[in-house]
Amino acid sequence: MVSGDKLEIFRHQLQGIVEEMGVTLERTAYSTNIKIRQDYSCALFDAECRHIGQFTAAPSQVAALRYATPAIVEDRGSDIAPGDGFLLNDPSQGGAVHLPDIMLISPVFSGDELIGFVGNDAHHVDIGGEVPGGIPADSTSLYGEGVIIPGIRAVSDWEYDDEILRFLTRNVRGSEMRVGDYQAQLGANRIGARRYEELRETYDDRSISEHVDALLDYTERRVRTEIERLPDGRYTAVDRLDGDGIADEPIPVRLATVVEGDEISFDFTGTGDQNEGPLNSNPSTIFAAVMMAIRSLFVEDLPQNEGFYRPFDLVTPEGTMVNPDENAPIAATGEIAGRVPDLVIKSLAEAIPDRVIAATKGTVVNVAYGGTDPRDDDEYVYYETFAGGYGGRPTKDGMDAVQPHLQNTANSPIEEIEGEIPLYVRKYALRQDSEGAGRFRGGLGVRRDMEFYDHDASVTVLSDRSKFPPWGLFGGRSGATARYVVDPETDNERDVGSKSTTRLNPGQVVSVQTPGGGGYGDPLERDPERVLRDVIDGKISETKAQDVYGVAVDPEDRTVDRDETDRLRRTRRAGEQSRTDDSAVNSVATVDESSVDSTSTSDDSSTVGTGPASGRGHSAGGDGS
Repeated sequence: MVSGDKLEIFRHQLQGIVEEMGVTLERTAYSTNIKIRQDYSCALFDAECRHIGQFTAAPSQVAALRYATPAIVEDRGSDIAPGDGFLLNDPSQGGAVHLPDIMLISPVFSGDELIGFVGNDAHHVDIGGEVPGGIPADSTSLYGEGVIIPGIRAVSDWEYDDEILRFLTRNVRGSEMRVGDYQAQLGANRIGARRYEELRETYDDRSISEHVDALLDYTERRVRTEIERLPDGRYTAVDRLDGDGIADEPIPVRLATVVEGDEISFDFTGTGDQNEGPLNSNPSTIFAAVMMAIRSLFVEDLPQNEGFYRPFDLVTPEGTMVNPDENAPIAATGEIAGRVPDLVIKSLAEAIPDRVIAATKGTVVNVAYGGTDPRDDDEYVYYETFAGGYGGRPTKDGMDAVQPHLQNTANSPIEEIEGEIPLYVRKYALRQDSEGAGRFRGGLGVRRDMEFYDHDASVTVLSDRSKFPPWGLFGGRSGATARYVVDPETDNERDVGSKSTTRLNPGQVVSVQTPGGGGYGDPLERDPERVLRDVIDGKISETKAQDVYGVAVDPEDRTVDRDETDRLRRTRRAGEQSRTDDSAVNSVATVDESSVDSTSTSDDSSTVGTGPASGRGHSAGGDGS
């Protein structure tokens, strides 16, 4: 029997190992995407491949490691030696996120005995393929998205095989930087393995096993206690994506969250079929998205390990875009997975209204640039994602300009991008009026305009939310949709859509304008002084303050006209019955799901309701156990 205080010490010793791995990877990586944006994760497993610790910068990557580590063991059997390292991005072997996310998994030995595994997953800026950045907007096969790495032994005795490294880096752009990132991944695993071996100096074999068993069981008990606090029922939500990069047709994502006692099933039956284009996602990534969302609704200090996952069941029907064929294109996996946390939270809105948020920006906003740098004639490639609005909350506004949910990454500083590649950032600002209005408004999206000088450049956008806005809750309004524009506010302005690759001539400008978050509650109930402050800060316009919030402000005098505000709000409330533009999605009520297949951009994109649990679904694909 392991006492509570000893278990807590053991838990944090494991956490210290993966955190040191993460710091090592971040501080030794070459690319901005890892060292600045922190697009990586690290994990620790015991000899039975049970997930026992994680350092989570990007939550979807930990799920990939959790699925991939047992796959390596099954494939290799006993053919694993101290100092080995296995590179993997193949979705068919453990459910990689997408090809640019490359895992390095290493066994940990104490003498001749295998005692566990360490692994990390880092997003490489390029993985080959037709377009820079490894995010083709129109791929129709996994083979067209870059180099597929099927769990190869790339490291022996803690040294890379030079021939394998030469092969991999010859097939990508910016090979010197890629080598640096591979070496950083190796350094992270080596420090993790060393620290886990050192743990044997404190605990013998039997004691470590007992502590792991106790930690996982403790975590499971606490998670089940949290689930039991939710009312039983079947809760549903639906959303739409713009299109798959090939067909410009709305695609539904449907979720039924079934709470039954101390267990929950997440069932995606009814979600759109596997897409021809790159808008597909593996069950492991969907599982990560679901777990991230549900964890945010529970108490903060829950450990994250195998015990956490035991009460949950994931249903991802085969042949759908959340469980496609093994060679299906998956470059846009984040656009599905990025929408899932909002759906999970929305499905439970009626059950726990004081713990949910309105929709976030709901899109990764993958953007990659490539060309030949006129400063040194070297080929360059740069990848980043863009921030947007967070959803309004029961007692707070949504945050402006953040990378929410699964992303959890930093924004690229202007100084970093202008120093690394040949462009000028001509504008970088919050998007005025992009928030979803509410008693607590959604966060604002951002706008960044970039001019590529003295050379032709390629810009690939693999994103979403240009048609269907992030929803509000309980009377809150939707946030603004995204825009992706070349030469904005000129006679040559051209909207390139959410999935495209565009060639730019020298001096042309691309403008990325991201969604705002949805609002929470009736905007006519918002504190007028908060509306005034947003007008003064330039976050909302005087027109929107008056027309949507019903607040008359004088920004020069920094005052609210109380009498006129009272009159405006009385008038707005009197006309509420005839207002239909936002009422369908922003109230927590059942909506006809047939509207999901409509091309309308009105806010009839989700369904929420409660009822008796209808039983647990069968698992298809990733079972979440």
